[in-house]
Amino acid sequence: MNQLPLEVRAVLLPLYYGQLLLPNASVAEIAAFREPTELPDTPDWLLGMISWRWKEIPLVCFDTLVGMAPEKRGIRARIAICYALGGNANRPFLGVLTQSVPHLTRVSEDTVESDPSPSELGDVVIEQVLVNGEKTWVPDLELIESMVDSALVE
Repeated sequence: MNQLPLEVRAVLLPLYYGQLLLPNASVAEIAAFREPTELPDTPDWLLGMISWRWKEIPLVCFDTLVGMAPEKRGIRARIAICYALGGNANRPFLGVLTQSVPHLTRVSEDTVESDPSPSELGDVVIEQVLVNGEKTWVPDLELIESMVDSALVE
């Protein structure tokens, strides 16, 4: 009988006020930061569009999305290019601003536990956990994608 894996390969995306935990397979690439092309009349968490591999993809600031706008962008800022899960063929990727270089980790029952003092971050955070004792947020990428789609059609 096949056993379920005891650990999952994941990536930790460092933000200004926290960090995101994503399955490694959901991240296509970590790209150097580049200034996005700003879009008029969009929410402040939608920083604009960037070109990546001949595609225009939206760039999201997760800190701002949860109501904690960063004071500044880190000099080691990167963009995590994530696969879109919502099935929009016109927007197969989503960029997430990180404050420095993300790092790979392995998560298991031994390294992850529920956060005993979670913050109020809204529906874009599915779960707040501690990974090796550090506060970490698990984002709802499908909800974020639908918010991006809504912001871009308005």
